[in-house]
Amino acid sequence: MELLPFRPWLVGGHCIGVAPYYLTHKAQSVGYHPDMILAGRRQNDGMGACVVSQLVKNMLKNRIQVEGVNVLVMGLTFKENYPDLRNTKVVDIVKELKEYNINVDITDPWCESKDAEREYNLTLNQTPEAGSYDAIILAVSHDEFKKLDAENICKFGKENHVLYDLKYLLPKKIVDMRL
Repeated sequence: MELLPFRPWLVGGHCIGVAPYYLTHKAQSVGYHPDMILAGRRQNDGMGACVVSQLVKNMLKNRIQVEGVNVLVMGLTFKENYPDLRNTKVVDIVKELKEYNINVDITDPWCESKDAEREYNLTLNQTPEAGSYDAIILAVSHDEFKKLDAENICKFGKENHVLYDLKYLLPKKIVDMRL
């Protein structure tokens, strides 16, 4: 029996990120309470906070001061190799990082800076500097990030940094954390 490679991640976009709300509304209007769908929505809506909580704990374990540090988020669109920002859950990670007074740089080769600014009031940094980041979050598995490979991605980090691979892009032995 072959197992399918299901993994948790941030589910954004419209079909999965929004459509279930219409289904639950209709179900409730006819007297049915869709517990499973609502539980899935709650779980997905809390993933940004979960990711940041895990990152902060790992940073503290590695003796990295949290407040005022620099974190690079690689990817903003809701899926790989596609420029659509609608309902991206990466924004939840960015907002949560800022709650900790963390400086966040976002890079995304598929996203237009003007779109990130218009949709979410976010500024992109398409040329992050090597050696500048206390943590790196691989949030979207764009082909451009795959081509960088682990060594080049790690170059963005300071000597002591945390690498959190949400999309299983890199070998497990290279990363500090996976979702």
